[in-house]
Amino acid sequence: MSNNSTVAAVLARDLAHLGARRCFGLLGTANFKISHGLVEAGVELISARHEGNAASMADAYAKATSELTLVSVHSGPGLTNAITGIGEAAKSRTPLLVLAGDVPTGNVKSNFYFEQAELVRSVGAISERTHTPQSARSDLLRAVTRALRDRQTVVLSLPLDVQDAELNGTNAPLELAPMPGRLQPDPQDVRRLAEAVGRAKRPLVLAGRGAVLSGAEESLVALADHLGALLATSVCGHGLFAENPWSLGICGGFSSPAADALISESDFILGFGVSFTQWTTKKGKLIAPGASVAQIDIEAPKLGYQRPVHFAVLGDASATAEALLAELGTATNSFGRRDNRTRERIRSGDNRHFPHPDESSAQFIDPRTLSKAVDDILPKDRVVASDSGHFCGWVPRYLRVPNAKASCLSHSFQSVGLGLASAIGLAIANPGKLAVLGAGDGGFMMSIADLETAIRLGLRMCILIYNDSSYAAEVHYFRRQGYSVDIVQFPETDFAAIARGYGAQAATVRTLADLDSVRAWVEDGAPGVFVIDAKINANLEADWHAEHFP
Repeated sequence: MSNNSTVAAVLARDLAHLGARRCFGLLGTANFKISHGLVEAGVELISARHEGNAASMADAYAKATSELTLVSVHSGPGLTNAITGIGEAAKSRTPLLVLAGDVPTGNVKSNFYFEQAELVRSVGAISERTHTPQSARSDLLRAVTRALRDRQTVVLSLPLDVQDAELNGTNAPLELAPMPGRLQPDPQDVRRLAEAVGRAKRPLVLAGRGAVLSGAEESLVALADHLGALLATSVCGHGLFAENPWSLGICGGFSSPAADALISESDFILGFGVSFTQWTTKKGKLIAPGASVAQIDIEAPKLGYQRPVHFAVLGDASATAEALLAELGTATNSFGRRDNRTRERIRSGDNRHFPHPDESSAQFIDPRTLSKAVDDILPKDRVVASDSGHFCGWVPRYLRVPNAKASCLSHSFQSVGLGLASAIGLAIANPGKLAVLGAGDGGFMMSIADLETAIRLGLRMCILIYNDSSYAAEVHYFRRQGYSVDIVQFPETDFAAIARGYGAQAATVRTLADLDSVRAWVEDGAPGVFVIDAKINANLEADWHAEHFP
């Protein structure tokens, strides 16, 4: 039997034909042949050191490129190791195809056996399977279609006996059905919305990931200009309107003092592709009593799900913004809120300019002071990823990004340990650009095996570790309740020494002067990987954390 005529080889060629360019994985016996076939078909295989990291690399890469992105994992523990990364991708609605090797059909006595579909569905992903050699290609096409058309994370189980079977005859190329066009809003909904927002005195245009996916930035800016509205984003829309002087940045827990004030003064909030979660609204505090809220989304179940809204419009963000602008006509808003006083409030109250008390010492640096300094040192043409954890608000607050596709904040599952892999995926999607990662010491410890991957791939990366030798979220939260917190505190780790052992450059930073080696690295072109082991003040609780978890 020819290796080129097996189901595994044919499916690999199909995936390359359907547009897959990269596969992130860790190989075992059950996924070796499909992965080998992908490489033979011209798909680049990026080998990770942990399956969970492979899934998170692919998640970030897919978000940045919108390509058909693959993950390849072994049966049994290969899939279970990947499941947190898969859960993050599923909650983010990332179009991703996971190729999961599986035991031969019916081999329930295998050590690697478990019901893959039950695990996959439990974290919100879609389970598909190659049922027989004869159905395998149509099974694959169905899985790819669900991933790309429905924006779902799909796990395709590949039993070994099906992979090894031979497919005889001529196999015509698989073709995806045309993608549907933009979902146009109901004209009656647009008219009602135009009549209401036209009377607003202090409107706000709020954009989320749906607006990013729609490519709606230009349309939303034009709409806001017409209304005299201010602009803001959710965390998932971070980077939209990056250079716009009327942008408040993030709305929610990570917002600036200026954003907090001006958002809560808004009398009409137009939300495009944003879910209005408790994080985005600060548990409702940012929406003023009496303010009207409109939500525009392509998914009907999301409309009004997180909170009641006054106007629910089913439609694509860009298409709806354009329709609304056309309905409003040539008359501009006679009220608006764009004047020199507001512009100065935005500037002086943003995260860059609003003063904070510097709580640094000779032993520990204030993480806010640190973040601002690192932002100033690093090149502005960069991409930025963040892990989850107590520190995570400092990254989008202070490390600026040039656009929305340059940001990857892996917070949908709120798992620590996904940041390094996200930064690697983001870096691969943006070849040559400097990738910046913000991580806590706990999360970085979880994922550190793939520091070797970043170095092996020759990526340009700056890793900023906010090191307080603890799981700080639990320290601050439970200390307030009177608990002893020594069980979530650890001896100090020398990440700089560990990083050098992997082959990276590194510095231990306790003061601003310790950043001189980072400056020298940047002046040298920022080659390779540089790890900043920043010893931060462990007693400083992030304001967003204290507010959200009182």
